[in-house]
Amino acid sequence: MAWTIDDSQPRILYNKDKHVAVTASAMSKYHEWRREIVRGTDPKNAADKVGDMHYEQLGGKHKGIYTIRLSQEHRVAFTINSTLQQVSVISIGGHFPPG
Repeated sequence: MAWTIDDSQPRILYNKDKHVAVTASAMSKYHEWRREIVRGTDPKNAADKVGDMHYEQLGGKHKGIYTIRLSQEHRVAFTINSTLQQVSVISIGGHFPPG
């Protein structure tokens, strides 16, 4: 089974113009990471291939959420279902957790 990625939630916000504006270079990095996952690479190795993404699993009340860095200012937050090999993107842009 190959890895899949679901980024429908951030896309809904984007289509409603309720998203965080992200620079083109940061979005390019996101799309490169996304393409690696669609090709069947797990999220951590996809981040390693893209480079300088600071893949990390959050702890505490955000346990189970992972982030990658697109730029100094922007992150992607997501969850992973290893059994189904599925990545579900929570947010693109800004810092996670917000606040």
